[in-house]
Amino acid sequence: MINGLYSGAAAMQTLAKHQELISSNLMHVNSSGHRRVQPAVKQRFEETSPNTTIDLGPEVEKLTSDFTPGRLTPTERPLDLSIAGDGFFVFEDDGGQPYLTRNGRLFRDPQSNILVNEDGIPIRGETGPITIEPNISDREITVSADGTVSAGDREVGRIQPVAYENNGTLIPVGALGFTPGPDAIESDVPVKINQFTHELSNVHPVTELIALIVNTRQHEAVEKATRTLSDSLKEYIRS
Repeated sequence: MINGLYSGAAAMQTLAKHQELISSNLMHVNSSGHRRVQPAVKQRFEETSPNTTIDLGPEVEKLTSDFTPGRLTPTERPLDLSIAGDGFFVFEDDGGQPYLTRNGRLFRDPQSNILVNEDGIPIRGETGPITIEPNISDREITVSADGTVSAGDREVGRIQPVAYENNGTLIPVGALGFTPGPDAIESDVPVKINQFTHELSNVHPVTELIALIVNTRQHEAVEKATRTLSDSLKEYIRS
């Protein structure tokens, strides 16, 4: 009976964590490049002897990211880019630390004229940061499928996106990006870039809302069962 109480408490903790993840996914439903996060749950057992195990209840073993592409939104902005299929845009700060994201909204830094993201971090080019002269208007900027950036009739650089053999080796950074893990291996598959499109989160609101309802009902059921066990244990002690 006591073991049942511990299992019920563990189940409620796991469901509460899942509830937090669902809420976070819903919060970022319109965040550019956000990848849906989901829990990997395992059942715990304590081995007290070769023939006996005690059920300790479930726990969240780890969090995993869903790398399916997000929703694409057509725009009229030349510096709105997206990736077709797998791959990531790479942004590098002064320390050279790569920041991987599906968010391809670019801007022109007013001081340096370099292409940067919303945080002012330059996008990685084949030969370094990509600079566009201030006399060139956004309407004159074109980006080809292989990442070549042209300003007017002159090529000014080539965006260098990257894909990995196993996205599961990437380490999440904040809500929108990743950094390569120690086991990350770059893929030789070319990454195709689309201009005038913007990728949002891959979170589906209806799916998450259904999961939220189901998770709430499960929590209520476990809480009710645990309370029943607790009341039975009280009666047993009194008797």
